[in-house]
Amino acid sequence: MVQSSVLGFPRMGGNRELKKANEAYWADKLSRDDLLAEAKRLRLEHWKLQKDAGVDSIPSNDFAFYDHVLDHIQMFNVRSTNPNTPPLHSR
Repeated sequence: MVQSSVLGFPRMGGNRELKKANEAYWADKLSRDDLLAEAKRLRLEHWKLQKDAGVDSIPSNDFAFYDHVLDHIQMFNVRSTNPNTPPLHSR
């Protein structure tokens, strides 16, 4: 039997809720706990949408609050070849 999966799912939300929550957090209009709660709500909603659509293998651990490429750069400790660029953790 053929199984279905997706390579990723748009994380911003149908009405760009994550973008709005991030911007409110950066402007000190939303608490950290509220930002985390909105992110959790979106992840659960997106998993449910995929499940209800019949996706057999739903990807996980692919969420990023802002920039998934920057998340991976930090996760894998990628270093610039430019000797004048400081490491991410020192910025």
